Amino acid sequence: MEDLVVEVCGENGAYYKAYITDVHDDEVSVAFETDLTSFPYASWQPESKFSLSRVRLPPKETDGKSEFSENVEVEVYSRANEQEACGWWRAMVKMIKGDFHVVEYLGWETTYTEIVPSDRIRPKNLNPPIKKDTFFKFEIEVPDDVKEYSKTESNHKEFRKACGAAICRYCSIKQALVIISLNETAQKRATMLSDMHFRNLRQKVLLLSRTEEAAKQLESTKLHTSSGYIEEFSVREDLMGLAIGAHGANIQQARKVDGITNIDLEETTCTFKIYGESEEAVKKARSMLEFAEESVQVPRFLVGKVIGKNGRIIQEMVDKSGVVRVKIEGDNEPQPSPREEFLSVQGQVPFVFVGTVENITNAKVLLEYHLAHLKEVEQLRQEKLEIDSQLRSMHNPHPLGPLQSFPVSRRNDRGYSSETDMGRGRASGMGSNRGRLGGPIGRGGKFVHWGDGSRGSSNYVASVSGGSNGSVSGSNSHNNFIPNVEQKGTLISAHSGSSGHRAISRSGKSDGYSTSKGLLNSRK
Repeated sequence: MEDLVVEVCGENGAYYKAYITDVHDDEVSVAFETDLTSFPYASWQPESKFSLSRVRLPPKETDGKSEFSENVEVEVYSRANEQEACGWWRAMVKMIKGDFHVVEYLGWETTYTEIVPSDRIRPKNLNPPIKKDTFFKFEIEVPDDVKEYSKTESNHKEFRKACGAAICRYCSIKQALVIISLNETAQKRATMLSDMHFRNLRQKVLLLSRTEEAAKQLESTKLHTSSGYIEEFSVREDLMGLAIGAHGANIQQARKVDGITNIDLEETTCTFKIYGESEEAVKKARSMLEFAEESVQVPRFLVGKVIGKNGRIIQEMVDKSGVVRVKIEGDNEPQPSPREEFLSVQGQVPFVFVGTVENITNAKVLLEYHLAHLKEVEQLRQEKLEIDSQLRSMHNPHPLGPLQSFPVSRRNDRGYSSETDMGRGRASGMGSNRGRLGGPIGRGGKFVHWGDGSRGSSNYVASVSGGSNGSVSGSNSHNNFIPNVEQKGTLISAHSGSSGHRAISRSGKSDGYSTSKGLLNSRK
């Protein structure tokens, strides 16, 4: 700012040192120099505007010592009182004794004389008042991505020097760099260098942000190693996408938990490290990121009832537990990389839940509770059937006669039935006796009954997604009956020749389920 040093004429006629801060049409804004004789240091006058006629440039400095003679007008560096700063006053040299001069101040009705040393005297300043074209002021628009960084004036120091400008600062109102110079060529240089300057600023902003982030991480790591709580756990590689979330959404949410200071992820080993101020905070964040896959074995004869009509029961479990999805494995399910814990055992069908550990635990509670209820109902049903059989035996002593009017329907222990009450929705098989589709299409074509009336049908494989509209597919290799029906909110279909699995997961608005592939085999 030394290039824009000026002298401002006060009301007492003295000229005081000041610095140009802005240039206007007929005025200039100036800031006075700091008074070093008082503490705390402060400018003796606030920043103010002055007309151009009261402002002049200081004289050029000379290398040698000035020689003065008597009766020559000079300027003396002095002040009228202790409350104001020193300024340059007009005076006349009356006498010279060595390095001391006797001067008489001019412009006063009363004569004032003073003896001053030679270092407080200079020749009269002959510079005229400044004009509009004394300074050149122009603006350069600042890109949005570096506006914040441009607010610090020191960031433009090298740019200002290269342009030959006296002032280069960011104006928040105009959102531009304001450049003031005594040289007209500064504008051409600034225009030439602006693109390079802003590109350099972007690079500095990026490096500073990375440095700050690294410093915070270093400080956080030091803090964690000395105190706090740490949880470390690994997630299976094929579940890392669920754990991280879309664009890291799950990690961001976990970092927002009160008391969490940092979360690190080692991608090569799929290991999370959670740092927090309390054990509760760390465990809560872990519950949001620790995804797993667990299976529950369901008796084959209860699979249909666990799924429910149109998948209503299993969908309710998915929604209430919060699991991402549930896969129902089958005997003919292709297993590229089979895991022993998910393989079905004799008479059992594995239901594989995918989600956070907490959500899987909730799903298992719901499923086990429902299974206990179904087994109890089945026991009561068997007891009732036994009593009914005894009653028929007592009323019909001839076993080969009237008993033929009361056939006892045997439930296939391998079939899937979605009916939850006894004696409802029964129908005879369709097609040949080699492999009948055991259940009928629901009333009005609204759903497909997952049961069988023969021993030849089994091995449904399902995959259901929570809240999604999907399909249930199945095939009968020994008949030509292929149902394909649709219900608003839930699409259920059966297609011949399909194979695969059915998965139920959470999403969407409707309580439906979708079956991507299904298989119903028949045996002779």
